[in-house]
Amino acid sequence: RLPSWENNDAYAVISERHGRCDASECLCPGGREQAEEEGPWQLLLCCSCAAEGTHRRCSYLRNSTASWECNSCAGLGTGKRQSTQLALGWGQGPGTG
Repeated sequence: RLPSWENNDAYAVISERHGRCDASECLCPGGREQAEEEGPWQLLLCCSCAAEGTHRRCSYLRNSTASWECNSCAGLGTGKRQSTQLALGWGQGPGTG
């Protein structure tokens, strides 16, 4: 028998994948909800939070780009891209610290 907290679909929201383009201007003819497996209308989710998404074309990403990070995560300095830049010393030239 399942525990009582699992009987009411408490985890249903967790298993749902974000499925829309959150770019300020979505260029997809099919709209923000359309997503394809590959190509310009492939929907990439933020590699840090997975709470925002973008079509490749809407964020001017190449087909070879494997991951994308939303502005919120990149701006906070907590995202993967920011952590990599700090670890490598990028942006820490003379007079910055």
